[in-house]
Amino acid sequence: MTSANLMGEVLARVGGSGRAREFRVFECYARVVGEGFRARTQPERLAGTTLIVRVTSAALAHELTLLRSEILGRLNAELGPGTVAEIRTRVGALLKL
Repeated sequence: MTSANLMGEVLARVGGSGRAREFRVFECYARVVGEGFRARTQPERLAGTTLIVRVTSAALAHELTLLRSEILGRLNAELGPGTVAEIRTRVGALLKL
């Protein structure tokens, strides 16, 4: 069992299946976007099937929009079809976690 699977199970027990699903999407996003985007973007929340991503600049938001279908394809290949149907961006400073 991977740590992501274990964390998903723990979150499902304490915060419901929505939290576990959100955690899996965030973890998968970090893997599929690559290091360049990972350093300058941050998934904020999952609203239904829409992933809200904070980006550091408007130019980066545009770049992410151009790559949206490729990123969605990678996410849904790992998470299952329709798990994430849309990516929306918000420009702002990344939150320290």
